[in-house]
Amino acid sequence: MASIRKHLLEGNQCRDAWVALSKLVQDARQRKDCLERAAILAPDDEELQIAYLEARLAVQPNDVFAQQRLNEIHTMRLLSDVKTPYFHEQPKPRLIGDILVSIGAITEAELHEVLSEQRRESLLKSDRRLGQLLLKRGLITPSKLAKALIIQQQERSRARTAPQVLGEYLVERGYITAAQLEDVLAEQIRLDQRGKRLSLGELLVRMRLMSKEKVDQAAREYENLFWSKFS
Repeated sequence: MASIRKHLLEGNQCRDAWVALSKLVQDARQRKDCLERAAILAPDDEELQIAYLEARLAVQPNDVFAQQRLNEIHTMRLLSDVKTPYFHEQPKPRLIGDILVSIGAITEAELHEVLSEQRRESLLKSDRRLGQLLLKRGLITPSKLAKALIIQQQERSRARTAPQVLGEYLVERGYITAAQLEDVLAEQIRLDQRGKRLSLGELLVRMRLMSKEKVDQAAREYENLFWSKFS
């Protein structure tokens, strides 16, 4: 559990970690919160959506919305073979590749080519992230990837009740702007390409966007928010 918490506190967007944590916590509300975060990161995983809704109903048995959504999923499963124009899929959060296409950073053909490469790579490969593969091929710049990540964070934040990563927390609390976070992420990506990994806090201080004291203060606030839910 300590390893999973540390992994999540480092800002990793990791569905499997949230699912694992949901199986370790004893409190029903904590389990619901873990599954909620996992479900946000995997909107196409129907089993995970069901697990989250069931956990939500365990905490709030009179939650009408959760019960209706669960009923919808079960009904759509029964009707999955029925072809009719009257059923429509709910809008889904966009993936990073789709965002990069929408802002003109890459073409649909380039995205499909790199996704095919990603599927062919061994699961044991150290870095199979789409953004890193695109950078390696020279199809995007660190700035373009940072911009897409910011857009993705903003879209995901609309569905959250609490920030999930430190950068998003800093923007939502007014410590830095979204544009400043984009610059920091771009610099972090450039350094990462050269084999030099600096934390978000270290870069904020280096780029004179926040003092070390402010970074430490914000980090403590963010960590307290996390532990208050998963203590």
